Amino acid sequence: MSTHDDEIFVRNFALVLVGLFVVAIIATLLAKTVNSFFQDSQDRDDILVGRIAPVGRINTGSESIMLTRPHLVEEAPSEEAVPVAEAGSTDDPGKAVYDGLCFTCHAQGIAGAPKMGDMAAWEARVEKGRDVNVSNVINGYTGSTGVMPPKGGNPSLSDEEIAAAVDYMLATVGAGNDSANATSAPVTASEPEPVAAVAVDNAKGKEVYDAACFVCHTPGAAGAPKLGDAAAWGPRIEKGIDSLYHNSIRGYMGEAGMMPPKGGRPDFSDEDVKAAVDYMVSSAQ
Repeated sequence: MSTHDDEIFVRNFALVLVGLFVVAIIATLLAKTVNSFFQDSQDRDDILVGRIAPVGRINTGSESIMLTRPHLVEEAPSEEAVPVAEAGSTDDPGKAVYDGLCFTCHAQGIAGAPKMGDMAAWEARVEKGRDVNVSNVINGYTGSTGVMPPKGGNPSLSDEEIAAAVDYMLATVGAGNDSANATSAPVTASEPEPVAAVAVDNAKGKEVYDAACFVCHTPGAAGAPKLGDAAAWGPRIEKGIDSLYHNSIRGYMGEAGMMPPKGGRPDFSDEDVKAAVDYMVSSAQ
């Protein structure tokens, strides 16, 4: 190879190196520019604080509060605060208070709060009676398993609103304000109506059974009497049809098992549940 060829090779190789160097500089500048935007969205203190903020906190002030995460929720304009009891659009004042405040702890069982509809968690509280539960919520209560701040942390709620919320939660486990010693024990009439005297709409009852009841009553899950099992249904039938209706609609916890209110289907009407009970009772006779 001649000296001239060597010079050409060195020149071309140098040009390639210069080109690669320029490309590297451009790529570095682009990477820094893109990364700066990402860092701006990640390193802001207010965003970090919002991300690690708790879902809720106890409010001891005179107004209700709501925690928001600023990087996810835009603040909606509001001329004045809306009371918790008015926050939910429902005819049931107890549900309105629950949806506006109580759900924060009772939906997930936070701070030892009994979960909504959890019969096992509510059993000991139900045994104390409705008045004791209402008093503990109004005045606050510290027990071995958790803490209940006065009025759930919202002192602006009235005693009547608190009582309505307690009744609403107790109703989901088969108890309520109809008894000072509210329990989940079945209600029996002095002279229970014989089951045989009840007119049975098997078509409607089977429709409801096939939609929900079969989940437990076909395999006998959770202590539920199997469909058509006369021996399992016998003691229940003896209590009277009104008792069976009540326990199926309101829920029941016994020694052999538990029955969630309306079989866990609050969208069913009382008549739907009664039809399903009639269908299962007739199948056991």
